[in-house]
Amino acid sequence: MIVDAIDFKSKMILMTKTKGKKERYVYFSNVMQRELKQYLKFKDRYTETDLLFPTTKGTLLSIQSFEKQLKDASKMAGVDVHPHMLRNNFARHYLLNGGDFYTLSRILGHSSVKVTEAAYMDLTREEIAKKYQNHSPLSKWKFQS
Repeated sequence: MIVDAIDFKSKMILMTKTKGKKERYVYFSNVMQRELKQYLKFKDRYTETDLLFPTTKGTLLSIQSFEKQLKDASKMAGVDVHPHMLRNNFARHYLLNGGDFYTLSRILGHSSVKVTEAAYMDLTREEIAKKYQNHSPLSKWKFQS
């Protein structure tokens, strides 16, 4: 991925080399926008490549290298983290914060909403209860005492 693939105005990145071999957009928040801009200032002091996440030699970072670095960093932090866990946690929290399956399916690049539903329908009773409290129409009504 190259830096020019980032659209800061619309807060999205065009991904051209994906698992499914289809171009798609990845979206980011205002917080991530700020972090990306800071990272680019830092990166540009140490390398002249247009790659977004280059190796220390300025070459393309491989998937295997990223996974190893994540594994090493998580080990040093005393937690067990792997890329799919990060993806799963994002998806769960997206749904718990009121996101819908259709949009999540598009964000994750799934072939259909059914794939997304099958993967993320395992919310706990507590997660369902919290989501219900946040989105219940009755909680929005104003009753007079």
